[in-house]
Amino acid sequence: MDISIIIISYNTCALLRECLSSIYEKTGGVTYEIFVVDNASSDESCEMVEKEFSEVRLIRNSENCGFAKANNQAIKRSRGKYVFLLNSDTILENNASKVMLEFMEKHPRAAVCGPLLLNPDKTVQRSIDTYPTVTSMIIRLSLEALPNRYRRLMHEKYHPAVFCYSQRYQITDGWLTGAALMIRKAAFTEVGLLDEVYHFMMEDADFGLAVSRLGWETWFVPEAVVTHLLGASRNSLSDQQEIDFKIRFLRQHRYYVRKNMGLVRYGIYRTLVFCCYVNNLIRRVIASAMYPLEKRSLTIFKIRLARQMLLTSMEVGKDRIFEDQ
Repeated sequence: MDISIIIISYNTCALLRECLSSIYEKTGGVTYEIFVVDNASSDESCEMVEKEFSEVRLIRNSENCGFAKANNQAIKRSRGKYVFLLNSDTILENNASKVMLEFMEKHPRAAVCGPLLLNPDKTVQRSIDTYPTVTSMIIRLSLEALPNRYRRLMHEKYHPAVFCYSQRYQITDGWLTGAALMIRKAAFTEVGLLDEVYHFMMEDADFGLAVSRLGWETWFVPEAVVTHLLGASRNSLSDQQEIDFKIRFLRQHRYYVRKNMGLVRYGIYRTLVFCCYVNNLIRRVIASAMYPLEKRSLTIFKIRLARQMLLTSMEVGKDRIFEDQ
């Protein structure tokens, strides 16, 4: 078996159908199996897979166990020489599986490779990032409070505006997004599986860092093309779910720092994060007095979010708690 394609599903029935259809339409010249791991969806995702794609190996979870753990479930059962982790909100635009397989076969030290990701409008989507540092994480946290027009001025090394996404590239200082990722299965023996402490997000950065530290290679292969409907699964989140998502996001970043950067940097990071959220809450409260009545509900939500994030930044001993909300 050449490739085991693994898709994690959570309430994205229509997107999952489109993803699976694109795999069967575009993939050829390789032997492959498909796993769909459903994290307790409340829609008809499982029924759709069983009815329309009966050959898919469906794993039903009774709870949302997170992205890393769900992937590991399928990786352990997979028979392929390579695993192809694919988000349910992706669409293969060409025979990406075969393109990446052939590349990996020619590069035996490559543990990971990823395709060119496109936005729905076919513009290039950023899929490479440098490894997080305390400085870079605090800068990004600070920029979140600024309007998009100011954030766009802060182009980084792998931003599509400054990096050429049309050429093959070995990534020596960063990682590839887990939205579409081919991994040599033999590398798991040395690197280990995805860290299941991460519920969603940061597991790809953490795995990429482990790959690099052990001397394996990571490559960007733009001949393989995949459209990623970035964030499509988050469009229907309620206010409370959005707050829960942000809390989990902060805890997972905090865990990443503690695991990979040591206690001194971890302490510095926590102090700086606390200062950022104090400033954010004060700014939100002051700004609320200047908003018109029609924007008052949004203002209240932002103050509520800022307050909850400040409280989360102060908590102790919850870096490993990512229970489903």
